[in-house]
Amino acid sequence: MRQRKLRNLDQKYEAYEDLIIDKPDETRGHWAELAAERMGCKGKIPPLYVEIGCGKGKFISELAEKEKDHCFVAIEGNKSVMLRAMQKIRAKGLKNVLFVPELAGDLSEWFAKGEVTGIYLNFSDPLPKNYWYKRRLTYRYRLKSYFEVMGEDGRLVFKTDNTDLFNWSVLETVAADLVIEELTRDLHADPELSKDNIETEYEAKYSKLGQTIKRMIIKRRVS
Repeated sequence: MRQRKLRNLDQKYEAYEDLIIDKPDETRGHWAELAAERMGCKGKIPPLYVEIGCGKGKFISELAEKEKDHCFVAIEGNKSVMLRAMQKIRAKGLKNVLFVPELAGDLSEWFAKGEVTGIYLNFSDPLPKNYWYKRRLTYRYRLKSYFEVMGEDGRLVFKTDNTDLFNWSVLETVAADLVIEELTRDLHADPELSKDNIETEYEAKYSKLGQTIKRMIIKRRVS
């Protein structure tokens, strides 16, 4: 369902200027320092996590509330949707989330090598047309690019309800010469794997309708 564009969006955004990074390329290499300053950390640089496509912010707001000593960057190309996410962060009084109101391109233009600890891809657009495959967020070269900005122990967590996208993403992970650390095709059916799971709005809605949630955790291959 297409999100209705909100009226006076630019005016509404003015109330959240402190949460928004309009020029992420200028913050490259300094995200954690910026986060530490915002969070009031003294002499400690927080680990940095990125969610690509934060939607209305249920996941990122709950995760940031749970992990208050971590910093999170939420990327979202739909500004109307991102407003909802920022409202959740503000309502919770959280200081450890920053927002980028753009579609995610080459993350190496925004983040320095090893700057990111982990990346979340939650219910990414499946882009079902065959000729769109290079635009999917789990395309093999995109997967490789994520690990260019993560440290050696970096992890990518991918969740979806779309079986075709998940199966394709598994093959792309193998093609990218990355390692699948964990894989489940029914996350909610496994109490051990799902005990720390934080649902997105989409996940909560469709899992109640009987859709199975797939999850894959990916790491780099160590020679």
